[in-house]
Amino acid sequence: MFALISTEELEGLGQIMVKQLKNRYNDPTMNKRFVVGIDRAKMRLYDVEQSAQKDILDSGQEEEYTYEEKKKTDKFSGLKF
Repeated sequence: MFALISTEELEGLGQIMVKQLKNRYNDPTMNKRFVVGIDRAKMRLYDVEQSAQKDILDSGQEEEYTYEEKKKTDKFSGLKF
């Protein structure tokens, strides 16, 4: 279950805060709060930069996330048919 929080400051930045209230599958304290961008004209949500997440006090993230394109490895190259 999620709660969407919108303040004047976040609205000015084109963002919305998402707070996780319940989680059936994982620890609810992990990623408790996070920010996503919102385009209200097109009704779309999008990812924001990692720097937007730094000001959140109880986000639940211990390590910093960096988006890097991981190299695809050929895991099945050794298989012979």
